Amino acid sequence: MKHIISICMSLLSITVGTFAEQKIALVSGGTGGIGKATIEAFEERGWKVWAGYRPQSSAPLQNTDRVQWIPLDVTNEEMIQQAVLTILKEDGKIDVLVNNAGYAVIGLEESISIEETENLFNVNFLGALRLIQYVVPHMQSQHSGHIINISSTSGVRAVPGLGVYAASKFALEGYSEALAVTLTPWDIQVSIIEPGTVKNDFAHHCLMSYSQEHPFGEALSRNLANRLISLAKNGQDCKEIGNLIVNVAETKKPNLRYQTSSKVQEVVQKKLVDLSGNTMRDEQIAFFKSLITTE
Repeated sequence: MKHIISICMSLLSITVGTFAEQKIALVSGGTGGIGKATIEAFEERGWKVWAGYRPQSSAPLQNTDRVQWIPLDVTNEEMIQQAVLTILKEDGKIDVLVNNAGYAVIGLEESISIEETENLFNVNFLGALRLIQYVVPHMQSQHSGHIINISSTSGVRAVPGLGVYAASKFALEGYSEALAVTLTPWDIQVSIIEPGTVKNDFAHHCLMSYSQEHPFGEALSRNLANRLISLAKNGQDCKEIGNLIVNVAETKKPNLRYQTSSKVQEVVQKKLVDLSGNTMRDEQIAFFKSLITTE
C-alpha cells in the first residue's frame, strides 16, 4: 500500500509541476497583424495562448494544442469578465496579458467627431484598461505577472491626420508609466511596445473621417491613407515584432519601453531631446503640406 501511495504521490508531483511550468498568455486583437504573429510566437515557444477575437466582426481561427480562441470584445465588460473567468477556471492563472486590440481614425483633428473619438478611446485605451482591471487582481494574488501594452511611434509623436489615434496611445503610455510603479509590490511587470511602420493591414482598417465641405479635409485623409498603405509594403515584419513581444514576456527584469526597430528608436530619441517641440512641429508642418497638396 505504501508503495502504491508513493507512486501516486510521485505522479501527482509530476502533474502539478508540469501544470505550474506551463505559461499562460492572453492576447487581445488576435486575428491578424501583430496580434496573430504574437500568438504564433508564443505557441512556438511552448506557451499556452488564449487568443481574443471580436465575434461580431471575425471568426476564430482553428484551435491547436496550445492556442485557444476566445470571444473578446474589449468594449464589452461582460465578455471580458467571462473570458478571464474561463481562463482562470481552465488554467488557474494568467502569466502575461498582451493588450493589442486597436484601430485608427484618419482625419483633420478639428473635424473628427466626439462620437468617433469616444469610440476610438473605448477600444484603444479603455479596452486595455478594462482587461487590466480584470486581470491584475489575479496577478496580485499570485504575486507575479506581466502586462504588455502595444503602443506605437504615435504614442511618442503625433502625425497630422492621426492626432486622435496618437492621443489614445499617449494615454496608454502615460497610464502604463504609472502602472509599472504601482504594481511593483506584487512583482508584476509592465512593458510598452512601440512599433513603427508595420507590414500589415492597419491602414486598410483605419476609419476615414472628413467633410467634403472642408477645404482640404478629404485630400488629407485620402493622401495619408494612401501614404500609410504604400509605406506598409516595406514595413517591419509582424513576425519580428511578435518574437520581440515574447522575448519581453520571458525577460525577468524587462524594460518599461521597447522600440521595435532602429527607425523607431531614431524617432523616439529625436522627440526626447526636442525640449521646445519646435523641431518635431516643423517637420510635421512640412509633412502636412505634402498631404493637402492636390494637383
